[in-house]
Parts: sequence; structure tokens; C-alpha cells
Amino acid sequence: MKKKQIAGMVLAVAVLVASRVIPPFGGLSQAGVWTVGMLCAFLLMLVTEALPVVVTSLVFCGLMPLLGVTKNLGAALVGYSQPIVFFTLASFGIAAAITTIPLSKRILRALLRRSGKSIESVLLAMMICCAVVSSIVSNVPTCAIFMAISLDLIRLYPDKKDQKRTGRLFMIGIPVASMIGGMMTPAGSSINLLAIAQLEQLTGTTVTFVQWMCAGIPLTAVMIPLAWKIMCLVYHPAPITAEEIKSFVDGMDIPPRMGKKEIQVLLIIGTMLVLWILSSWVPAISVMVVAILGCCFMFLPGISVLDLDVFLRENSWDAFFLVGTVLSISTAMITNGVSDRIAAAVPAMNVSAFVLIAFTAALIFLSLLLIPVATSMIPIMAPPLVAMAAGAGVSPALLVMTAALCAGNCYLLPLDTVPLITYSKGYYSMSDMARSTAFLQIAMILLAALWLPVVGKLFGLV
Repeated sequence: MKKKQIAGMVLAVAVLVASRVIPPFGGLSQAGVWTVGMLCAFLLMLVTEALPVVVTSLVFCGLMPLLGVTKNLGAALVGYSQPIVFFTLASFGIAAAITTIPLSKRILRALLRRSGKSIESVLLAMMICCAVVSSIVSNVPTCAIFMAISLDLIRLYPDKKDQKRTGRLFMIGIPVASMIGGMMTPAGSSINLLAIAQLEQLTGTTVTFVQWMCAGIPLTAVMIPLAWKIMCLVYHPAPITAEEIKSFVDGMDIPPRMGKKEIQVLLIIGTMLVLWILSSWVPAISVMVVAILGCCFMFLPGISVLDLDVFLRENSWDAFFLVGTVLSISTAMITNGVSDRIAAAVPAMNVSAFVLIAFTAALIFLSLLLIPVATSMIPIMAPPLVAMAAGAGVSPALLVMTAALCAGNCYLLPLDTVPLITYSKGYYSMSDMARSTAFLQIAMILLAALWLPVVGKLFGLV
């Protein structure tokens, strides 16, 4: 084990031991103190990567009843009964289906043929395409798909320095675009659906699919070209001729016509998108049920876009177990009164929605520096944000949405799962990413504070 892993495990054990001897304080019950210790130890294990995510998640499910945080193992596993956990499985299944067909490459080729005149315009086309795919597919497989295409493009440069210089731009731009694109719909990220679930659990209110789209699509439409422009100015890619770009586009391995499976996937995803939009007016339609049944439909005889081996291999079991355990700990926080104490400790802030949203966005980005586990941000931050919103007379939906949208843009440093995919290729350093993404997060704070109150007024959320 590395020193960081050993330190993480030792600190996690120390926190758990300390929580057993610390008496109740600040209005917390003894079970509440144990729950706080459990949460802190869990986050320490994740941040330091002391054990694999799946193992850490299962260990803490076992520790919760053992240490009195829950009454029994059934209560410790309650998070795994939440719909979002199985939506996570379905979303990776849908992503696996898309990766087996050339649909994303086909969209990209169409964009490149129209605008691929320079390396900068190629990057813009890739970022747009990446964001669009990421709006309905998880960020991780989306980033992996376009990273592979980018690496093929970079090999056009004969000079290694030019490859490194341009590769840095693409390896930073692709994960950023996939995370920005994840803002567009609730289905774009498990964080979005986790935020909606937490909002419903804490307040009884919800955000519909269309309401989320009205918030996320305009933000994405501004953030993608802004990110592209800033990155081109900061990283200065090596030039490439239009003829070389054309040669790359013509050499893309894409069948001239759509095959049967490609058409089937397109029809299934199109039907799912229509049903997701209709769910905003037809309560009987569940976003998560549509995703699960849509994924299952791809296994049916006569379609067989997916097979079980591919599904099991391509699924992110880290995400499945992490979301389930996070939801279990979140439920324990509510049951043991931790969420109520956090909410009660939040001072009333009689400020405008603009100020409150800007404060929330900045708080999330700062918190991600300490705890770069975006999924955990929502259960931790939702209770105080709901209390802050109540004190200021602002809809809690706006602050919880802000938290989710900002948590999904976890790219100041390559510590989140998505940027780590490209960081591992060695084209850029930790500090390289922040040179452009720091400006993006500042822009996100301002844009969210300006736009979300408008969305709130449009849908009566303020």
C-alpha cells in the first residue's frame, strides 16, 4: 500500500474510535455522533483511495449496524433500494450500447465536415459532440469515447512536441466538455438525479425533466464555447492544415449508412427522451423507470444491441456501490437527527436569490477541493441548503440544483473520475488543468446566479 492509503486507513480508524468515546454534543444524539464519525471515516477512505471503492462501500455498509449507526443490516442497505442506484446501472448499459455503434463518431464527422478547418474548430466540434452525448449518457464512457478519437487525431502530428502541446488541449477539453454536457438533463449525471431524490426526501417537492433542461441547456450553451475559447488561449495548440483534418475525417472508421443496430439504438434512445420530457406533465412516467426499461429493451431477442457479458464488463460497479452506500449514510444522517442539527445551525440569510445561489456555487467548488467526491456533496450539503433557502424565502429547489450543477463540474484539478481518465495519459500536469478551469468555475458561479433565478420565476420556484 502507498503511504497515502495507509494514512487514510489509519485516520479513518482513528475517527471511528474517536466517535465512540466522544459524548453527545451540539444537540446531537449518541447515534448522531456515531453517524458523523462514520461519514468522515468513509470520506477519508474514498479521498485517500485506501481500499477499492467497491470494498470501501461494502465495508461501511457492514460497519453501520455493527457500530450502532443503523438498527440492522437491512437499514444499512436501504440506499440500495433507491431507484437512482439502478438508474446508474441502466445508464452505463445505455452507454455500452452507444459505444458498440458508430453513432457518436457519425455526429462528430458531420460536425467536422462543416467546421473542421483548423485544430481549434476541430476541438470545438468535439466538445459540442461530447456535451450532446453526455446529456443522456454518463460522463465516464462519454469521455472515454472522445478521448480515443482525440488520441487518433493527435497522432497526425509528426513532431512529439506538437503532439504533447495539442494533446494537452484535447485531454483537458474532452473531460470538461463531458461534465458540462452532463448539466443538460437529469439523465446526464447520477448527481442530478441524486439531487432531485434528496430534494423530494427533504421537502416533498421535485424538479421535472423539462424544468431541469431549462436550467441546464442554456448554461451548457454558454459554458461550452466559453471553455473552448479560454482553453485555446491558454494552451496554444500546434497548427494543422485543413487537408490533414480532411484526411483524418475521411479515415474515420464509419459505415456509409446506418446499420440495423444503430437505427435500433437511435429509436430506443429517441423514445426514452420523448418519455422523459413527457414525464414533466405525466406523473405516471418515471425518468428512472424509463431508463431501466429502455436498457432492458436493448437485450430483447431480435434487437440484441446489448449482451450480458458486455453489460457486466462495461458497467461502473464503483459508481453503483458508491451511490448505494452514500444514500444509506444519508438516510442514517436523517434518521439520527444529523441533518436536522446541520440545518438548525445554518443562520438565516435575508439575501437575494442571486447572492444565495452565488454563495452556494462557490461553497460547492471550495468543498470539492477538500472532498473531491462529487457524489457525496449532495447528501452532505442538501439539508443546510434547504434550511438556507427557507431562511431567505427562496425555493430550496434552486439551491439544490445549484449544488448538483456545480458538483458535476468538478474539474479544477484532475481528481474526479472523469478527468482522471485523460490525466492518466500523461499529456498534462495537475496545475495545467487549473490554468483554464479556474476561470470556468468562476464563470459558472456568475452564470448560475444570473440564470437560475430566471428559471425559478418561470416555473414559480421563487
